[in-house]
Order: sequence, then structure tokens, then C-alpha cells
Amino acid sequence: MQMHLIIAVFFAITVVIAFLEDYLKELQKIVILAVYAVFMIVLATTKDVDHTADGPIYEQIFYNNDDLLTELTTEPTYLYISRMILAMGGTLTVLLFIYAVITIPAKLRAFYLLTPYIFTALIVYIPMYFELHDLIQIRAAAASTFILTSLLPLVNKKYWIAGLLMVIAIFFHYSSVIFLPFLFIGNRRLSSKGRICVACLVPLCFVLYLSGKDLFSLIPSSLLGGKLDYYQKTSEKGEWAMALLYKDIYFMLKCAMLYLCLYYYDFITQKSKVAPLLISLFTASILSPMLFSTVPVIASRISDMFGIIDCIVFTYCLYLFSPRYLARTGITMIGLYMLLYHMFASEYFT
Repeated sequence: MQMHLIIAVFFAITVVIAFLEDYLKELQKIVILAVYAVFMIVLATTKDVDHTADGPIYEQIFYNNDDLLTELTTEPTYLYISRMILAMGGTLTVLLFIYAVITIPAKLRAFYLLTPYIFTALIVYIPMYFELHDLIQIRAAAASTFILTSLLPLVNKKYWIAGLLMVIAIFFHYSSVIFLPFLFIGNRRLSSKGRICVACLVPLCFVLYLSGKDLFSLIPSSLLGGKLDYYQKTSEKGEWAMALLYKDIYFMLKCAMLYLCLYYYDFITQKSKVAPLLISLFTASILSPMLFSTVPVIASRISDMFGIIDCIVFTYCLYLFSPRYLARTGITMIGLYMLLYHMFASEYFT
């Protein structure tokens, strides 16, 4: 509960700054973000791993990094960094610090470059993905950071830089491989017919989800890999669980935001040159939990990796609603809902 209270205070401060950010100079924003980065690094480094959801697992892998099963199931970056730290007599805290230094400043910089309303974006990021990634799933945090930093080069058609960053992301978290197709999609705009197809695709996938079918159900069990087969069997036993999507308020709000983006697509893409790519990624974050629903752990990991885009896409409300404080109020309600949900319903911290 102590960690939740710290995040709640951090969230409240961010809300105040977000409502004032239109009046802040660029230098002032950069200074505030630098202070944010230091605070977030300290918080991510000094957390009590024994009282975080994935902490004991990371600790076990850190001290048993030469185990054969661990080598087969864990990304090489985590193993090699762990071995170097142990060779120098370091502890898990050093590893947490290295991951935080790699991810947090770069992620804040990426947000700063991708949206002019960075503090409004942080209203969603702090209670959602800072808590989920940077404090809990540190490998996913690193991967999502490299994905975010690859987006602007991709929009600017620097494909080799974007591709390199995506490959690095894969070495931090294997689920990042799902982003590789976007190297070919790029920042391509959707035509009016394409938008109609996307708008129809969401309810169609929802019907598929409600029927208990998904992409994995079309694959013969003999063709499923060992790890994937294990995930599918454990999900059937109830060892992995995922909230029902039609009861997930945040998911339904994302669907509503997607339809707003599709309806005002031309206007939004005029305001933001990265919008076509981000809306495509946002669409993928909505479709993935439905398309991979029979293996919830895979569905949630893919959705969470794509979901980092939420923070930026929700700021498009500032283009659509006037005065802006009404849009920021709505975004604040979304962030507050996720803050309270994680505080009282999640098991991230004990």
C-alpha cells in the first residue's frame, strides 16, 4: 500500500502540471521531466522486490542465471547483465538501477518527441504503465522503451534505425517481435475504406472472442511450441487469468477512443504526423486480447506492449474537444480509474 500511496501523490502532482502545461516553456518542461526521471529511477531501484508481483521471479533468475531452463526461457540481455553484475560482486539492486537508467529517461524523451502534451500523456502512463512495466515487468519496460524510440525514425523513413531498435527490443523481451510487421506498414495512412474495415474488425473480433475462439484455436496442438502449449494448458486450468473484456472499463474506453480517432482521422493526422502509425498500433493493442484470448498470458503481454501507445493516443482528445481543460478532465478520470483499480484490485504490490 505504501507504493500505491507514493504513486497516488506522484499522479496528483502530474495532473496539476498537466493542466498548466500549455503555459510552460519548453525549458521548464525539460527541467520537470529531468526531475521526474530521477525520481522514477530512484523509485524503480529502491522498491522492495519481495513485495512486488514479479520481484521474487526476477530475483530467482538473477541468482540462477546459468540454469539451463532459465537460459531457454529468459531473454539474453537479462542473463548477460545479471552475470556481469554478479561477477563484479553486485546485487539485484544494481540490475534494477541499470534497467531503470536504460528505460526511464529514454521513454520520457520518446514521449516528449511524440506528443506536445507530454504531461497529459503521463496522466495515463503513471498509474498504468509506469506501475506495470517500470516497477513490475522490467524486461517489458526496456522493450517498450526501444519500441517507442523506434517510432519516430520509422515515421521519418529511417528504416534501418527503426529496425535495429526493434531488434534490440526483442532481446529485452521476446514479445516485441510482434512489432516487426510495422516496419513494412510504417506511417501509411488509412483510406476511408480502410477505416471502415478497422471499424468493422473490432466488433467482428469481439464476436470471435465471445464465442471462445481465437487465432490459436485455429492452430493444431501438435504445431504449438512447447512454451505456447504450456501457456494454453495452464490457462485452461485457470492458472492464468484475464479480466473479461466486456467488464474491463479501460478496454471499452480504448475502443471508444479508437472510433473517435477513426471518425476524425483526417483532422488528427493533420495535427500529428505520427498519428497514422500510432493509431495503427493502438488498433493492434485493442485487437490482440481478442485474437489471442485462449492464451491469456500471451494476450495480456502483447496487449500491454502495444498499450504503451495509449498514453499518447488519449492526448488526441485535446485536438477534438474545446476548451482543453474538458479533455484533460476526461483523461484524468481515466488515469484516476486505473490508479484506484490498481490500488484496490491488482496484486502488483503486497
